[in-house]
Amino acid sequence: MSRLDATRVGDVALRPVRPEDCARIWQWRNDPETRQASFDAAPIPLEAHEAWFRASLVRVDRKLYVILAQGRECGSARLDIAGREAEVSIHLAPEYRGRGVGPAALERLAETAFGELELGRLVARVKADNAASLAAFERAGFTRVADGAAVTLARASGARA
Repeated sequence: MSRLDATRVGDVALRPVRPEDCARIWQWRNDPETRQASFDAAPIPLEAHEAWFRASLVRVDRKLYVILAQGRECGSARLDIAGREAEVSIHLAPEYRGRGVGPAALERLAETAFGELELGRLVARVKADNAASLAAFERAGFTRVADGAAVTLARASGARA
């Protein structure tokens, strides 16, 4: 696969998760690099993930999406909503990292959040040593608002077209 051009809308899209996505999302989340980049690096047992996933599907304050790159499932994104703000979480399958998918998926997520969901602000927390994730958020128009062991990034509605 060639490097994706993150500015081409057709390359990367989001779709709401479906019940049959549970196992695949669990596999992506339990990838060793994903775990290392997470604040909780422990492997997640399938049974615990299944319970979390089922509960997430019915929560009105949580939106889960599968990321599609050139029509292929390649990761997931989550919005945890509180009022007009949401915390963003994203992870990609190993074979899609470093291809421009992350920033493009974050752009699609922002379009959804600021459009149909009518949110005003997105916030993300990233480990300070996770250079790839920090770069992806910054390429998607997020700015650093706090530094430390965890870097907080934010993007407001209308901050980028």
